[in-house]
Amino acid sequence: MILEILYCIIGTLAFAITMKAPKKSLIFITIGAAISASVERILSGFYGNFISCLLSMVCLSFFCELMARILKVPTTVMLMPSTIPLLPGSSIYYAMFYAIQSDTRQFVIYAKATLFAGLGIALGAVISSTIIKMINYYKIN
Repeated sequence: MILEILYCIIGTLAFAITMKAPKKSLIFITIGAAISASVERILSGFYGNFISCLLSMVCLSFFCELMARILKVPTTVMLMPSTIPLLPGSSIYYAMFYAIQSDTRQFVIYAKATLFAGLGIALGAVISSTIIKMINYYKIN
């Protein structure tokens, strides 16, 4: 598990450098990747793909929002690269592989896993964004 998280950190750092993220944010982007990968790996042992991705994205979004405010960069600069470890790359690959092989049963299994992971990521981002906007709204008023 530790080796997987290390690979996630390296991949995220490479992605952030490729996307020309500000140098001052690179260390925090990799910390965000470590948080998202760790939470997802730990929770996937107890819960399904959807819940582990959702809770991991909520944790990651709060961390990225906080770091973006401290570093004075847009939240998306922090959030987008740090989300890379959560993306369901292998399940979408196998879904397409089995679709090409005409193995409908395996295709449905992997397509469902991909869909639930994507929905968990999206819903986690929406939940955390809504909570942050509500906090900011009540702070102002």
